[in-house]
Amino acid sequence: MEKKLSTIAVLYFVIGLIFAFIFALYYRWSAFSYFSPGFFSVVLTWPYQAIGFTKDLLYYGLAGKPV
Repeated sequence: MEKKLSTIAVLYFVIGLIFAFIFALYYRWSAFSYFSPGFFSVVLTWPYQAIGFTKDLLYYGLAGKPV
């Protein structure tokens, strides 16, 4: 049971890390943003962030959301 739980936690974090990199590239974050608390909040809350990200992706396309 412990091994399954740790595997799920590691997968959640890795998927969040990949999602956060794509998220940061799409919204054109600066290089130092990867060390910010905002980046790690996206890593940890990626299922909630994916809802808005999908909406922006469908509305703005691959050009990205203007800030």
